Amino acid sequence: MEAFTDRWADHFSKLYADLPLGEISWFTASVSPVLTELVIDGTLRPGQRVVDLGCGAGVHAAFLARHGMDVIGVDRSAVALEAARRLMDLFGVRVTLVEADILATTLPDGEADAVHDSFIYHNIRPEARQAYVREAARVLRPGGRFVLVGFSDRMTPGSGPLRLTSDDVLDAVTPYFEVEEFRRFRNLPTRARPDQWHWFGHFRKRTVPRTG
Repeated sequence: MEAFTDRWADHFSKLYADLPLGEISWFTASVSPVLTELVIDGTLRPGQRVVDLGCGAGVHAAFLARHGMDVIGVDRSAVALEAARRLMDLFGVRVTLVEADILATTLPDGEADAVHDSFIYHNIRPEARQAYVREAARVLRPGGRFVLVGFSDRMTPGSGPLRLTSDDVLDAVTPYFEVEEFRRFRNLPTRARPDQWHWFGHFRKRTVPRTG
């Protein structure tokens, strides 16, 4: 099964190969404020193993590693992972980088304390959403955390990622996870999209997946 929407699948790796990072629209060189809050309050803390799904050029992975976490970055783009390696060298941190499909990461079962998704889910085609969430749950230990940030349906209209309703997220997530927190928040503005309304989801892995 192909994870990403056609637009994303067609352009993802090519943009990393053809453009400087500063010209890629989603690259802001900053981590989301909600992720920073999770580190500040100790929800994510030193010593934990965190899988960064769709890590791209590695900004979030480097941030988490810099704050003492054992980070595994997963991405299907070798070009993006090479950019991530350069960033890790610059930050002086170690991150395990894995070139793999987000629907089949090759990571062991129950490997992680947390899985982090920054702007990946909103590029996934609807029919692949539950497979993606199931893979995130598989690599988590019992009670592990799934942290997700993506475009909400209040986001400025236009091209690019899907604008997600609450049902678009929760219908796929809640069979495998309990909701710790789920809300919209305003994120850093960009030139193309000055009013950024995103979802923040913080979920805890269920002991047994819910059926029916």
